[in-house]
Order: sequence, then structure tokens, then C-alpha cells
Amino acid sequence: MSKAKQAVAIISVIVVLLAAVYAVVFAYRNIPVTYDGADTNVVDLYNDPQSYDVSDPDGVADIIVKENLDKTMAVNNVSAVVFDWRGFDTLGESFILLTAIAGSFVILGIHRKKKNAGKEENKE
Repeated sequence: MSKAKQAVAIISVIVVLLAAVYAVVFAYRNIPVTYDGADTNVVDLYNDPQSYDVSDPDGVADIIVKENLDKTMAVNNVSAVVFDWRGFDTLGESFILLTAIAGSFVILGIHRKKKNAGKEENKE
């Protein structure tokens, strides 16, 4: 790799990292927090989720806390979100990952066959 290409690669990485840092700082300063969970008593919520006062959360947290047990029959809200509400999304991501792995093996297999064929021709 020539020095010019190395310099371009290093500058590109630095620009991307600086843009990411700027985006994180901008989001941290300008996006308000909707619900921080500071007043949530986790032990009471876990022991008796039906009678727990859920009037404090807002937005999506309100829906998850109020309707989790009725809709998913899962006591753990995190498991309910990941496996029940986002199950199809997780399944799609798994399918994409497996497709990428299979495609990589196919591409590497074709390259390996060409490489082995070239070695056999050189032996003759």
C-alpha cells in the first residue's frame, strides 16, 4: 500500500471518529430524557406487577410497564421486549447474519478453487 493510500485511510478514519464523537455529544446535549426510571421500585414491580403504580412512566416505557404482563405473560420486561415484541426483528437479523456467513463461504470457496486450480497448472 502506498503512502498516499495510507494517509487517505488514516484521515478517513479520523474524520469518521470525529463525526461520531460530535453526533454523540450533540445527542447528549440536545435530546431530552423522557424517562429515567429513578422513582421505580424494582422489587415492588417484580413482586406484584399487577398492583404497581405505573402512572409515572411516559411514552414507550408506559406501554411496556402497563401492558407487559397482559400481552406477553413474561415477568421480565427486558426478555419480553427482546423475545416477544422484537422477536421477528431478531429473527430477521439472524437470517441476515446467516446469509452473510453463507455468502462469505461461497465467495471464499470459489476463490480457493481458483487458487488450487492455478497451483495444479503450475505443477504440470
